[in-house]
Amino acid sequence: MFSRKRRPVAPPPVFVGSLDGFANGRLHGWICDFLHPGDTAYVEVHWRGTMLMRLPANLDRPDVNAIGVAGNHGYCFLLPALPPFARGELSLVAECRGALHPIALDAVEDQLVAFFAADPEHAPLERCQLLWGVNQARDTVSFKTYEDAIYLPFTAGKFLDHDPRWGLYTADGHLIPEAAYRRGSDLALVGQSERIDVGHEAIDPAPFDTMVYGGPLLAHYGHFLLTTLARCWALDGSHPVLFHSSPSVRDHEAGFILELLRYAGLEGRSLSFERPTRLRRVIVPEPALYEQHSIGTHYATAMAAIGRNIPSLPSPAPKRVYLSKSRLSSGVNGLDGEYFIDLKMRQAGFDIVHPERLGLAEQVNLFRKADLIVGTAGSAFHTLALTPHTPARRIVLTLEHFLNTNFLLIDRACGGTSDYFTIKDALLPSESERFAMNHVVKNANHLADRIIALAR
Repeated sequence: MFSRKRRPVAPPPVFVGSLDGFANGRLHGWICDFLHPGDTAYVEVHWRGTMLMRLPANLDRPDVNAIGVAGNHGYCFLLPALPPFARGELSLVAECRGALHPIALDAVEDQLVAFFAADPEHAPLERCQLLWGVNQARDTVSFKTYEDAIYLPFTAGKFLDHDPRWGLYTADGHLIPEAAYRRGSDLALVGQSERIDVGHEAIDPAPFDTMVYGGPLLAHYGHFLLTTLARCWALDGSHPVLFHSSPSVRDHEAGFILELLRYAGLEGRSLSFERPTRLRRVIVPEPALYEQHSIGTHYATAMAAIGRNIPSLPSPAPKRVYLSKSRLSSGVNGLDGEYFIDLKMRQAGFDIVHPERLGLAEQVNLFRKADLIVGTAGSAFHTLALTPHTPARRIVLTLEHFLNTNFLLIDRACGGTSDYFTIKDALLPSESERFAMNHVVKNANHLADRIIALAR
């Protein structure tokens, strides 16, 4: 007799893993079949008996590999916006090769229920009343011509606010008043010195008889709009424009810099020097805007002229916009948990826009065409300077109890409607290597509802 050889039956999966945590709508952990680590397990989210999501557990987890589990088995996903629910109504299930394995939620279930519960405070956001800086109008601005001036470049390896040598000085070493970079309620100098000894410097002669001073060329979008372009009211391109810049003007990687210089009519006419240089004749206009201090109508007029040179785009722009920093890789202020606010705002009919991923013309057209723009306080809102008197209502959320008066200065000169609210009480401080200051939202679900209420 002949007997048929039976195929060996594969043993059922032996699931190993960990649900590592939950924060602001995001669950993360790892799961796999220990006997077959080359296979990918899937994580399913079930709510009241209905499967909402099914995602592969295939993210890189070096810490898991370090304990002897080969392969990529991590998962991290954002839950959808859910109505309030009770314990036991949300569950996680792992699946691999047809076998199912429940993932215990015990460690995070109270957090989940509290996150999606109705907001116990249900209080509206408070208007921001405190100011950082002052908000004054400037009646006049002027310029002055200097002979035999000394240009000292930025010192390599130093931030300009910690560099006492850079600036534009008279031949005997006095800082030229109109060329000073000042800001704040007391108009404090940003680096530079009131007087400096230039006697021992090796000084090159400038290659032009007459130049116009344009100020410091700052690579930060907001500071570029507010400070670098604050002297544009006097720059008509008839003389070469001298900036303080590192790297040189043409070598800056930020695309908006050369774009804005082009729209200002300064393309090919802007330069900087790398060495101390003697200027035979230099025209020095006052800035029409001092950050956190004052603004003149000359600033608004010059910026509006630049804005008119930026072309309109044929594509339609969204009408209700939320400016999000959730994909910002680095910067001044970070906001952990904003990704869930994005989700809720999208659900409420907003387009989620990440300004750092837009070109200059796209940002300008957004302000030209939108009806409502909401977001946390940041440089993106300074685009208003290029689109004065836009009909868009603006709701600006400050991460502190105070408002930087630069926003009010732009409002003063450019018009429109802006409302400022603080979300400080909804945040906790957090450490980050990517941001100078970082915050984490206590409950992004509740905060999103309070933001949406402002827009109704």
